[in-house]
Amino acid sequence: MADGAESEAVPKSGGSKLVPVLLVANLILVAALLCVFVMRGGVASPKPAEAAPRPVEDGKSEGAKGAQPGPTQKLADFVVHLRDPETDRYARVSFEVEVASEEEKERLIPYMPRIRDAFISYLSDRTLEELRGSESISRTKSALSERMAQLSPGVRIKGLYVTDLVIQ
Repeated sequence: MADGAESEAVPKSGGSKLVPVLLVANLILVAALLCVFVMRGGVASPKPAEAAPRPVEDGKSEGAKGAQPGPTQKLADFVVHLRDPETDRYARVSFEVEVASEEEKERLIPYMPRIRDAFISYLSDRTLEELRGSESISRTKSALSERMAQLSPGVRIKGLYVTDLVIQ
């Protein structure tokens, strides 16, 4: 009886070969997928031929990515006292305005005193937190671009760029 119980618990050596066959098949499948992945160049790097086509610059699209940059007009540095009741804080900000053409640049020059006044008024109403971080700078540029568009009618402005920002 003892011999009969031991023989039932231990499987026979001539058993099923299904498990090794499945392991080999799985290994072959993984190797094939790896080869396909390596041959295609991976998913993370698209081929240059598959890149999105760049828009053609026709002079009508303002701020289009991939478009040729237009001429820029540098604005004199702005030094403003920030609104902060607890301490004196100052900001020095430099901007460049991108316009569509040299003619637009010439048309922008007479509006510069109005633009500087609007920029100084806007910036002096800001706090340190309203000028800190990329999101805040983007909001500031957007607000100043809208003011500039209102103050210089007929001038096609492609972009406003912050070229220097120091806060003390």
